[in-house]
Amino acid sequence: MAAACSPGNGTGPVVTTSIPQATSTTVAGSIVPCLSGDLPFANEGVIAAIGDATGDAAVLGGVRWEADEGCERVVLDFLGTAGSPASTLGPAGAFAFPESGVIRITLPPEIETSAVADTVLGGTLVERAYVVRDASNALFVDLHVPEGTAVAARAFEVASPIRLVVDLRPGAAEPPIAHPSRGADTVVLGPAAGGALYPLRIAGYARGDQRAVRIRLLVAGEIAEERSVATSGFRDVWKAFDVRLPDGPSGPVDLYVGPVDAFEEPVGGVVIPLELP
Repeated sequence: MAAACSPGNGTGPVVTTSIPQATSTTVAGSIVPCLSGDLPFANEGVIAAIGDATGDAAVLGGVRWEADEGCERVVLDFLGTAGSPASTLGPAGAFAFPESGVIRITLPPEIETSAVADTVLGGTLVERAYVVRDASNALFVDLHVPEGTAVAARAFEVASPIRLVVDLRPGAAEPPIAHPSRGADTVVLGPAAGGALYPLRIAGYARGDQRAVRIRLLVAGEIAEERSVATSGFRDVWKAFDVRLPDGPSGPVDLYVGPVDAFEEPVGGVVIPLELP
């Protein structure tokens, strides 16, 4: 299972899952599919370890969303090397990061390409999905929870053809303390606006056609610290970045993360106001 104990990197314990007894239709008075079965929901940490040691799934074919009363469902479809629906899935994992408002699905190493880079889901429990390639070129899918929303999630696989299902329902925990900051070409998972400390960790992802991400700390509109992070390579999905600044300016600071144009002007990025010691 790919490492993912934080929106940057890490590892987590293995949790085995069983498939809920879901049905394709809802009868009056019955439990809806995304709530049925005895597989528990989790608010944070490791949700599930999914898949076999190896599988024939080689392409993420699509990301689908369904809504029902009291819950929502996201379905990942997979294709084999010949383009037909896959029948088995290698090792995958699902993790919940309530502090960032993200549900992350790590995909097996055999899945090297994706037919989708991102999609707007538009739900009340999950609003967007991003397919991202990490520093080792492994793929993961981040599901963004709407701002101010707490959710619980579970994940499992369904056969014939193989699919990975994530069910979401309203959570009992406090809503996320942060939310991804999104621009046209950049997503920043952290830091969130407000107080922060050095070393300052900046993590997120850039659109696949961007060659680099510029990270700037600005004081009163002037650049006080700057770094460029290469994000070139594969263009089919978003590319992750994870940077730490050991020190820099103190007091009120604006963090810019994103591309710049030929005149070094910001374009398609995000600005996050911070208070640094």
